This record gives sequence, structure tokens and C-alpha cells, in this order.
Amino acid sequence: MAKTEVKARKKLFWPIVLLLVSVIPTLYWDSLIHEIGVDVISQTIKIAKYSIATISWLSVAWLAIRLVDVVIWDGLVAPRLGGTVPRLLKDVVAATIFIIAITGIIGGVFNLPVSGIWATSGVVGLVVGLAVQSMIADVFSGIAINIDRPFKIGDWVRLNIRGIPDMIGCVEEVNWRSTRNKTTDGVRHIVPNSLLGQIIVTNLCEPELRSRFELLFTLDFEVPPERALRILNAGVKAAKGPLADPAPKARVNGITEWGVEYKVRYWLLPADFSPNKGRNAVCSSILEHLHHAGVTLAYQKQDLYVAEMPNRQLTLETDRKALVRRIDIFKSLESTEVDSLSQRITQRQFRAGDQIVKKDAPGESMYIVVEGLLFVYADLEGDGTTTTRVGKLIPGDFFGEMSLLTGEPRSATVEAATDTIVYEITRSDIEDLLAERPNIANRITQVIAERRVSNLKTRDKLSHEEHHEETKNLADQLLGKMRGFFKGLGLGD
Repeated sequence: MAKTEVKARKKLFWPIVLLLVSVIPTLYWDSLIHEIGVDVISQTIKIAKYSIATISWLSVAWLAIRLVDVVIWDGLVAPRLGGTVPRLLKDVVAATIFIIAITGIIGGVFNLPVSGIWATSGVVGLVVGLAVQSMIADVFSGIAINIDRPFKIGDWVRLNIRGIPDMIGCVEEVNWRSTRNKTTDGVRHIVPNSLLGQIIVTNLCEPELRSRFELLFTLDFEVPPERALRILNAGVKAAKGPLADPAPKARVNGITEWGVEYKVRYWLLPADFSPNKGRNAVCSSILEHLHHAGVTLAYQKQDLYVAEMPNRQLTLETDRKALVRRIDIFKSLESTEVDSLSQRITQRQFRAGDQIVKKDAPGESMYIVVEGLLFVYADLEGDGTTTTRVGKLIPGDFFGEMSLLTGEPRSATVEAATDTIVYEITRSDIEDLLAERPNIANRITQVIAERRVSNLKTRDKLSHEEHHEETKNLADQLLGKMRGFFKGLGLGD
């Protein structure tokens, strides 16, 4: 026997029993009194008769409610809704059935005129309705919400209420008077149902579970659109939260008095990653990419120049030294050394999908990411054919330093996820610098070792002492390999 059938029988059992117990004495009352032959007081008989008849009406109402529950709600409505029927809708139907039953008791059992009662109740209802009209509006709006079902429990919705910022939250409950939404910061918004009928409600989980969001960024006119889109696309794709499919995308939205306005579009699963968290992740990532690219957001200003107009963005041609200074491993260089190295580095541009370095390939250069997003792939299975994406590189990151400093083959494949600009530093570029000041090797190996051990510390939770010891050992190993690669320079002596 099906579980639903057993549940339905349990719901109908007691109403049927009560109905039979009350109806049978009502139908055979006179014959029972005659057969029993008991001389009872007529008033007692009348009271008993009224009581049994009243119970019969209530039993019919109870049975009717259960039948509606089993046949209509559970049998027809719930399967179509794909979930449970709203409690408010059940309560309204049940209340209506009981009102009809009470009317039947008054007119059928006690033989009182029902029309007068309805007329009196209408006047009373008018007075009460005027006093609690807002509550009545909430109730009927709640009924409309349950019938129309613009959202369901668990959906994320945005409420566009005039005069206040949009409210975004997860629907927890829809009751007689209000709808309750919970925001990501733990605050519960209790919104009257009547208000929901007057405002725009955006369901972020319908008709699909994913939802698209947009952010606007304005950059100065001096920033070429091609470069701006490259930075913005890399920033939004590097952010944690947005879906990879559909892919996030930046586009030119228009021109304002401040500069060029760009629209960044991305998709989220609000049930897994709330809109507020998504906005924070995207904004933080894009701002970081803009910072490393040397580009700032446009702001309201009025400039007056009496000389040649200065550059508003960092470029390789005009600001080589400033860009080299942003790289960690070169921060300890002196000004003359930075100037020398910046004149040697080469700018290279790659299209999305290009492989910049390939695993096990020979190499004697390193790269610094200036603009764009790169993915790192490695062979975790060890079969030489299966590659897995193990990381990403964003502006400010560098890679290939081991090949530059030790001549080792590439340890991973690095592929451009977007159009990308990198700076390449070759062995000859760094060799002259090391020849002039060999002790720089100590600082370079220290920075590289610190970065690698920091990743190891995050994974294995090393103590401070273990972290220091691992860094020192790795730096010594790297320095030894550099001495063998750059022979005759006296590195680290």
C-alpha cells in the first residue's frame, strides 16, 4: 500500500467515525426513544438532540476539510506546484467551510433566521473592516501571493521599495499578515503582504536558479577601451563566486562627464553565493586588477594645466620604473638598478587561449603579469596526458622564475584565459644585474622561498618556527642552483 494512501486514510478515519456516531442517533432519535421507553425530560431530549445535530454539522465540516486536503491539496495542487501547498491557503478554505457549517447549525438545528444574522454581521463586519482595513489588505494580499506564487520559500528576492535602497533576502515564510525575508547579515525583514502587492518584486531564482547581475565602472577617457575591457574581463573572471558559464563579460556602456562607463555582467547562484557576497568579490577583484595595471577609477574633477598634460595611466613606454617597483622580487633594488632592469624588459601580448609556457619545456626567462588573467595547468595523475587547472595568475603575479634563475624546465603549463600583457625578463637581462651586485641573489631567493613556503603553510598549517626554517632551507637551495647556473658571478658571497 502506497505511503500517500495510508496517510490519506489516517486523515479521513476520525472525521468519518465522528460523523457516523453523531448522524445515526440523529436519524433514529424518535424510534430509539420509543424502543427504550425511557421517560426522559423533554428539555433534556431537546438539548441532547441539539448537541448531536451540532456535532453532526461540525463532523461534516471536518470531513469536508480533510477531503479537500487529501483530494485537492495533496492530490492535485501539490504535484503541480512541486512542493507543499501554502498554509495560508489551506487555512482560508478551512475557515470558509467552518463558517458555512456554523450557518447551517444556526438555521438547521436551532431554526433561527440566518438572513438577519448575516445582515447584522454585515454591519458589524463593515465597522470592524474600517478599523482593521490594513490587516484585511494584508490577508487578501497574502492569499493572492499564495495563489499566484511569484516566489516560494527559499527563493532569493529583491524588493524595490521607493525611497529606500533595494532589499535583497531569502524568503523564509509567508503568513497571514506578512512575508519574512532573511538577509545575508542575519537581519530578518518583515514586509506587509499589502506592500508586496504595490512594489516590484524581483525573483532572483526564477525562471532559472541562476541570476544575472551588473556593476558599473567609469574610467578616464585616456584609458583605451581595449585595455579597459581586458582589465575588467580579467578581474571579473578571477573573482570567486560568478559562474564560469555563462561567462562574465565587460562591455562599454556609454560616455559620461566623468569618463567612459563600462558595464560588467556576471551570473550567480543566489542560493549558493548571495548577491552581496558576489558584488563584494567582483568589486574587490576588479579594483585589484586596476591597481596592478596602474589605472584608477574616474572621479569628478576639474583640471587646469599650464604646462604639458601629465599621463593619467602607467604605461611601459613612460613608466617602466614604476611598474617594475610593483614586483615583489625587485622591491629591494636600488633606483639605478631598477632603471637598468626596466630598460631591458620586453612587453609581450598574448591572445586568449595562447600557451605562454609549456610543462617540461626548456626556458631561461620569467614573466610578470601586467594585465589579464592566466590559468596554470599541471599533470596531477603523472601519466603525462591528463592536465588539471591548479591555479590562476592575476596582475602582479610572476611565474617562470625557477627557469630564469636555475635553468630548470617549466614545471607547469600557463595559458592565457583572456587577452593578456606580460613582461618578459630573460637570463641576459638579469645576468648583468647580478654581475654588478651579486648579493641581490640573496634577496631574490628569499622572496621566492617566502612565497612558496607561505603557500605550503596555508595548506599544511606550519608553525612560525617551521615556516622560518623551511624558508631558510629553500632559499639556500635556490641560491645554490643559481650559483651553478650563473657560474663565475660569485652569487651570495
